[in-house]
Amino acid sequence: MKSICGMLAVLACTACSNNSDDAGSGNDNHFWDVTLQASMGSATNRALGEGTGNAIIASFAKDDEVVVVDADGKTVGTLKAKTAGEDTTLEGTLDASTLGVGEEVSLYYLSQTANYDGQKGTLADISSYAKGTLTVSSKDPLTFTTNSVSLAPQQSITKFSFTSGGSNVSVRTFGIAAPGLVQYDVDGETVGAVTGTLATASNEVYVALRNTSTTQQTYSFYIQDDAGNWYKGTKNATLTNGKNYTASVTLMKLPTLNGSSEEGSVGVIGGLPAIVVDLGGTIGKKAVALMNTGALCPEHYGKYYTFANQSSELKDYWVVPTQAELKALAGKTNAWVTQNGVDGGLFTIGSEKLFLPAAGFYDNNSTPTLLNDTWGYYWSSTSTTTEGYAYSLQFNGVITTLSLNSSEKTDGLSVRPFHSLP
Repeated sequence: MKSICGMLAVLACTACSNNSDDAGSGNDNHFWDVTLQASMGSATNRALGEGTGNAIIASFAKDDEVVVVDADGKTVGTLKAKTAGEDTTLEGTLDASTLGVGEEVSLYYLSQTANYDGQKGTLADISSYAKGTLTVSSKDPLTFTTNSVSLAPQQSITKFSFTSGGSNVSVRTFGIAAPGLVQYDVDGETVGAVTGTLATASNEVYVALRNTSTTQQTYSFYIQDDAGNWYKGTKNATLTNGKNYTASVTLMKLPTLNGSSEEGSVGVIGGLPAIVVDLGGTIGKKAVALMNTGALCPEHYGKYYTFANQSSELKDYWVVPTQAELKALAGKTNAWVTQNGVDGGLFTIGSEKLFLPAAGFYDNNSTPTLLNDTWGYYWSSTSTTTEGYAYSLQFNGVITTLSLNSSEKTDGLSVRPFHSLP
């Protein structure tokens, strides 16, 4: 899985401006050696799973790293653990050029040696297991209001096993959604969903879950096996950061959709989960994907595409909908909702629901305008009469009719593909 590693890449690469404290300082030497005392706290409080004595990370290992990030998200240096144990000394050199007195910096713990039930080296997400904060008290030299920091856990690790009809499901891809889940990737933070693809399909899946909720809630699963079959299911559980769990989830295999499928039927066609929608008139019934292109569950934003490459990843007769098809969909009963912590538009289709997350858009497919959680923008395949623009479905609070506003063909928008029913 790449999620937390991707977050660290974003932290390392995000550009930011210097704080006003630096203006006119004339000090060219911004690098200062730093020594801190660090604690992971009690293993009992941190990482005891239900009914087990295993800790996710029991202590620091020598040379484990802690990345230090300023308030603007820029990495200012890395500290290393000098000794192994629950307490250690962190030493390294930090760049104070972007720091201001009174600024709070974040410290992210990167384990080089973490083990979980024999899975050493296979859980990339464990690289940001714990986080701490410090406040800058001076820059010349660089000091903090305290010389010690406590690193608190940010995630749990769960070993999932899945069954359907009494048989084990060998997982290739997974999407898990619940209020409070957080995943980081190259596009920033995604709330409400954690997704991943396994290099080798497995009956047991180890997943690092960062969860802001500590109460029992319902976790929704979309699973694809090695043969391309799709399953969905739910699990009621309480997952607390810093602990490990073992969970078994019972799934329902999604059936195959065809021309006789009723409106509101949920199943698989062309390799993707979909719902049958009757769009009326000459359009008739279509299968509408339950997920955006590039997503692995309905709450996940997926990828952003320019008009020119909007269909570049579609196959097996999936297509970008026309203006008329999107307009017909917009006429269905709909509402602005929050589903598993993700805002978006929810369509009522028979007895089932179709959710389109408000994933926002990328201005010219690069500038992070986004507006995620505020607006949803979905491409059609139909150009407008104005050169360089195309129709898109746009909504915020209430689903609106198609508009060319903010639909410049170089913008990066979401795609929700359609499929004809055989």
